[in-house]
Amino acid sequence: MLKVPRVIKNLHRWTRLSSQKWEDAWTERLRFLDPERVVMLTWPNSRALKIEVYCDEPTAKRLVKSFGGRAAKVAPEAFSGTPSAPRAPLAIRGKLKVYSDEVSWREWKDSGRKPPGILIPAGMAFGTGEHATTATCLRFLADVAEELPEDFTALDLGAGSGILAVAAEALGAGAVSAIDYDPAAVRITRQNAKVNGCRRVKSAQGDALEFDERGQYDLVMANLFSEVLISVAPRIVRALKRKGVLIFSGVLRKQAEEVVAAFEAKGLSKPRIVTRGKWCAGICFKGQK
Repeated sequence: MLKVPRVIKNLHRWTRLSSQKWEDAWTERLRFLDPERVVMLTWPNSRALKIEVYCDEPTAKRLVKSFGGRAAKVAPEAFSGTPSAPRAPLAIRGKLKVYSDEVSWREWKDSGRKPPGILIPAGMAFGTGEHATTATCLRFLADVAEELPEDFTALDLGAGSGILAVAAEALGAGAVSAIDYDPAAVRITRQNAKVNGCRRVKSAQGDALEFDERGQYDLVMANLFSEVLISVAPRIVRALKRKGVLIFSGVLRKQAEEVVAAFEAKGLSKPRIVTRGKWCAGICFKGQK
């Protein structure tokens, strides 16, 4: 059995100074991280922005290499009090539960109760479904899964932790291709697939602009920057089967209109958009108007 850490050992803090006008840009750059471990600090009468990320040592080193800044180990005495209780599972439409705590997940799984539950550990370097747009994508997925063909095929672009790919298999997918440009994301997706006993999720490193587009997917899930979504829109539409479904996220509210226009221009239905704070997620269909 693969043991999953419940907390980050050897905790490190990565810090970097920037300007407040770049806060949205930094939120986009760091969205592969658990949002609960990212802190944006501002001060009255100041334009400065201080970014803090609490993570494991390899992630801290990776952040320094990618974005500069500084990383240092957090001393154990920096924290006091008792450990917090595990977060309650994220309930998705009564059709799926997403656990971040292994013990609670195994208790649920071994009990045989419904709905199915999946585990995306909170100690991993990538999100667990708590981010608003990821939770919205999971709800969209739960809404359409029963309407898709039996053993439907799915593509997860920008897979991150693989949460959508794992959820797709739990909700009936017969084959799921999970693609991410970051090799760390590929490794974590494979680990999460293994933890959850997923045999139909295949994870690979790849460029969103170069994936297989031969019209073989009933469902495409794309968690990408707005600019990438717009660029890759023609390939996504070609990749979908005749009555395929697209779920997308990673879009700032102010960028939603141009993303919607890009998909509508290629023949997809007008998306249903759900906004949470500054972020949006959407769902649209091929062959429907």
